[in-house]
Amino acid sequence: MDFENLPLLGVLQPHKWENCLTIDRQSWGFRRNLKMEDILTIEELVEQLVSTVSCGGNVLLNVGPAHDGTIRPIFQERLLQMGEWLKINGEAIYGTKPWIYQNDTLTPGIWYNEKNGVVYGTLLKWPSKDGAVTFGAIKNQEGNSELSVRMLGSEGELHVRMI
Repeated sequence: MDFENLPLLGVLQPHKWENCLTIDRQSWGFRRNLKMEDILTIEELVEQLVSTVSCGGNVLLNVGPAHDGTIRPIFQERLLQMGEWLKINGEAIYGTKPWIYQNDTLTPGIWYNEKNGVVYGTLLKWPSKDGAVTFGAIKNQEGNSELSVRMLGSEGELHVRMI
């Protein structure tokens, strides 16, 4: 699998779909000659999860077990890392549905979805050197003077720019 050339959909799909991927870039099965550069990073896995969910899909994540059913430590590490990320950010994943925008129009690396009237914008990396995040897709709707932004896993509101 050539992961670098695998495009992210980036748009809502009109049907149910699943993003099937494997932690090993080269194989869906066990390989004795596995190299560390063949393993997806946690950042790559999270990007696949977040972008897939924002576009209405679900993720099937494969690990290639050994002949005795054991899972290599590096695969265990990635699964545990994904679990740790979901402990903090799962509210923005579980039970959500696509929002009117899937990704941000101004700041790359922000993916949107919503649940119960709450819009979640998941930042894959902090996009600004000055510490401010600019949300191009979120606008303060007319008559809605109460717009707040908070970071999952942190207390208090954030100061953000909305265009």
